[in-house]
Amino acid sequence: MSPLLSGEQTIIVKAKAKPQHRWKDRPTRTIDTLENYQASAPELNKYGSRMDQREPSTGFFYTLQKDGRWWIVDPDGYRHINRGVVSVGIGTGPAQRKAFADKFQSKADWAKQTVTLLREHGFTGTGAWTNDELIQDHSDSFSYCVNWNFMTTFSKGRTRRGSGHAKYPEDCILVFHPGWEDFCSKHACERIARYKEDPNLLGHFFDNELPLKPDMIDRYLRLDPDDPGYLAAVSFLKEQHGPDATAKDLTASDRDEFDERVMEKYVGTVARAIKRVDPNHMLLGPRLYSRNASLDVVGKYVDAFCYNLYGQWSPAGKASAIAAEVGKPLIVTEYYAKGMDAAGLSNESGAGWCVPTQADRGLFYQNFCLDLMESKICVGWHWFKYQDNDPTDTTKDPSNLNSNKGILDSHYQTYSPLLDRMQELNREVYGVIDHFDQRSTPLQSSE
Repeated sequence: MSPLLSGEQTIIVKAKAKPQHRWKDRPTRTIDTLENYQASAPELNKYGSRMDQREPSTGFFYTLQKDGRWWIVDPDGYRHINRGVVSVGIGTGPAQRKAFADKFQSKADWAKQTVTLLREHGFTGTGAWTNDELIQDHSDSFSYCVNWNFMTTFSKGRTRRGSGHAKYPEDCILVFHPGWEDFCSKHACERIARYKEDPNLLGHFFDNELPLKPDMIDRYLRLDPDDPGYLAAVSFLKEQHGPDATAKDLTASDRDEFDERVMEKYVGTVARAIKRVDPNHMLLGPRLYSRNASLDVVGKYVDAFCYNLYGQWSPAGKASAIAAEVGKPLIVTEYYAKGMDAAGLSNESGAGWCVPTQADRGLFYQNFCLDLMESKICVGWHWFKYQDNDPTDTTKDPSNLNSNKGILDSHYQTYSPLLDRMQELNREVYGVIDHFDQRSTPLQSSE
């Protein structure tokens, strides 16, 4: 072990962003390296919440800040940290279909075994892209969240498939198109209303990884002249600088204001549509990624902001900076590391780190989650994902080919070195949080 900061030790894990890159040593914390930490775990309830700290109950999940730390509060009123796995479903690739038939008697059998596996390893729910109805039919008090794809559905036929998310013309979402607000109201009524009384539903995702980068007006002005987004940008330009104005007249303030208009028309419209039919559940927003504009607008409408957090080995600094802009707690809705020892997988696709072994994946999990817990702004994390990419399935988008992202492989065999470390941390979440909160001077992230 080598010291990272005074009073705390780390181990070294080698990691790289892509298989062709060089390995770099990453100082890594685990539960074993925490100075003076004594394992402790309060009694947990059916939701995986701590039963020694209770708040008012509403019958649904909500967020709360107490003594400087953010929490989720479960439907029964107990403080909760959400630990989930993304894409919990039955694999559709050729190798996955064959393995399923060999291992499970039925879809119901798969669901029961899967929930048992997740619970045994300290997970409390599922993330996006999950077979929610099947899992919920065979579980009790296992939380879930649904991505309703508002903009993605509205834009169908006008986007191209990208790597992990849809590609919009000039990276401009279609909030200025006629019918956007009416579509959102109809979409919410048709899809969401029936969920409003379900206590297991953690909350609603709006979309996934939309292009919400700053300086949107420059991109809207590159659209076709008859596009409603282009017309809205031109109208804004004339409002600010007169009828003869051009893009050269735009100021930084103008760009910020136009960004805010776009975000308000997107986030505000979706949020109001959902709340009209479901006032009970949390709004989790559009599963942000990369750089984003006008995060304060997002903060006006969401109960927690969800972020797919890549490129950070120790994420607290990045997460805290975004949280400061949003003003709400964080749920990390995607992150992972890929083991180079996974048989038959090249690991060239996807945004997660590459590490040498499955054991190193488990070390990454602990380091990443410890950093989030220490930050006090994180109320949950969702590992991406349940099952490896099937190397025989060529129909998936470019980000989901030939990579070791799962807690089990394409043959439904578990990666025990990874899951053992996940289980160790997941079962100690509340004890570790107490340990961090009791320290007089919290350590800062090394990265």
